[in-house]
Amino acid sequence: MPLYRVWYRNNEEPLEFTTPGRISEAEMLDQVLAHEGIEPTGPTTVQALIASHGLAPVRYTEDESEMNVIG
Repeated sequence: MPLYRVWYRNNEEPLEFTTPGRISEAEMLDQVLAHEGIEPTGPTTVQALIASHGLAPVRYTEDESEMNVIG
Protein backbone atom coordinates (compact mmCIF):
# COMPACT_ATOMS: atom_id res chain seq x y z
CA MET A 1 0.00 0.00 0.00
CA PRO A 2 1.73 3.18 -1.15
CA LEU A 3 1.86 6.08 1.29
CA TYR A 4 1.33 9.45 -0.34
CA ARG A 5 2.24 12.80 1.18
CA VAL A 6 0.83 15.79 -0.72
CA TRP A 7 1.75 19.39 0.03
CA TYR A 8 -0.34 22.20 -1.42
CA ARG A 9 -0.82 25.94 -0.79
CA ASN A 10 2.65 25.89 0.83
CA ASN A 11 1.19 24.10 3.88
CA GLU A 12 3.92 22.93 6.23
CA GLU A 13 2.17 19.63 6.95
CA PRO A 14 1.25 17.34 4.06
CA LEU A 15 -2.01 15.55 3.48
CA GLU A 16 -1.15 11.88 4.04
CA PHE A 17 -3.08 8.89 2.74
CA THR A 18 -2.54 5.33 1.59
CA THR A 19 -4.09 3.55 -1.35
CA PRO A 20 -4.32 -0.12 -2.31
CA GLY A 21 -2.10 0.53 -5.36
CA ARG A 22 -0.40 3.37 -7.19
CA ILE A 23 -2.63 6.24 -8.28
CA SER A 24 -2.39 8.98 -10.89
CA GLU A 25 -1.76 12.65 -10.21
CA ALA A 26 -5.42 13.34 -11.04
CA GLU A 27 -6.50 10.84 -8.37
CA MET A 28 -4.12 12.49 -5.87
CA LEU A 29 -5.71 15.82 -6.65
CA ASP A 30 -9.14 14.25 -6.06
CA GLN A 31 -7.94 13.36 -2.54
CA VAL A 32 -6.85 16.96 -1.95
CA LEU A 33 -10.14 18.38 -3.24
CA ALA A 34 -12.15 15.97 -1.06
CA HIS A 35 -10.04 16.90 1.99
CA GLU A 36 -10.73 20.58 1.31
CA GLY A 37 -14.45 19.95 0.68
CA ILE A 38 -14.22 21.19 -2.91
CA GLU A 39 -16.55 19.72 -5.55
CA PRO A 40 -14.94 19.93 -8.98
CA THR A 41 -17.36 20.97 -11.69
CA GLY A 42 -17.13 19.45 -15.12
CA PRO A 43 -14.19 17.81 -16.80
CA THR A 44 -11.01 19.86 -16.66
CA THR A 45 -7.27 19.38 -16.46
CA VAL A 46 -5.28 18.84 -13.30
CA GLN A 47 -3.49 22.16 -13.84
CA ALA A 48 -6.79 24.02 -14.32
CA LEU A 49 -8.20 22.58 -11.08
CA ILE A 50 -5.06 23.54 -9.18
CA ALA A 51 -5.17 27.09 -10.55
CA SER A 52 -8.92 27.62 -10.12
CA HIS A 53 -8.85 26.54 -6.47
CA GLY A 54 -5.60 28.26 -5.48
CA LEU A 55 -3.85 25.00 -4.55
CA ALA A 56 -0.43 25.72 -6.11
CA PRO A 57 2.20 24.65 -5.61
CA VAL A 58 1.20 20.98 -5.39
CA ARG A 59 4.01 18.58 -4.60
CA TYR A 60 4.00 14.97 -3.47
CA THR A 61 6.05 11.96 -2.48
CA GLU A 62 5.10 8.32 -2.91
CA ASP A 63 6.49 6.28 -0.02
CA GLU A 64 9.99 7.72 0.40
CA SER A 65 10.48 8.80 -3.23
CA GLU A 66 11.82 12.11 -4.48
CA MET A 67 9.56 15.14 -4.37
CA ASN A 68 7.43 15.46 -7.51
CA VAL A 69 5.62 18.61 -8.65
CA ILE A 70 2.13 18.53 -10.16
CA GLY A 71 1.52 22.24 -10.58
